[in-house]
Amino acid sequence: METRTPDNENPEKVALRQALSEAETRAEKATSEWSVIYDQHKTLREEHRQLQHDYEQLRLQKGGFGFKMLLLAGFMGTVVALAACYVYLKLKPKDPHTVAFENFQREHLFEYELAISNGQWDAVEQSLRKEIEHPENQAIKPELAFIRQLVTTTKRHCK
Repeated sequence: METRTPDNENPEKVALRQALSEAETRAEKATSEWSVIYDQHKTLREEHRQLQHDYEQLRLQKGGFGFKMLLLAGFMGTVVALAACYVYLKLKPKDPHTVAFENFQREHLFEYELAISNGQWDAVEQSLRKEIEHPENQAIKPELAFIRQLVTTTKRHCK
């Protein structure tokens, strides 16, 4: 039973046309499958990009919070350290030498300057001898002796 084609074609041509038709069908099917896979891939890429974006946002938020807290902690530490230094320097007891010299300077400096500028060298020298003997000036005794020697030497060279 031989089947005849309307155009009296030979069976090889029919087989080739049938193979071509099957190949075109497969190609269309592959193209549609590829299109579906491409669409799925595109959707997955978009989801992946969105997840990466969300992750970056979260990382920045967490990192930004940590950096802000680090800055805040550093700033607060600096402020506390400055306050502690200020309190320490204000409350720290001064050594007796410094206190005695500041008291002596506050009480006698202007008086001595005035007396020296008026040429009263002997009065300054006598006052310095008295101050050396005071018990509150024992911590600065070497300085007072030095000043007295300077005044004595200056008096000799100015006369």
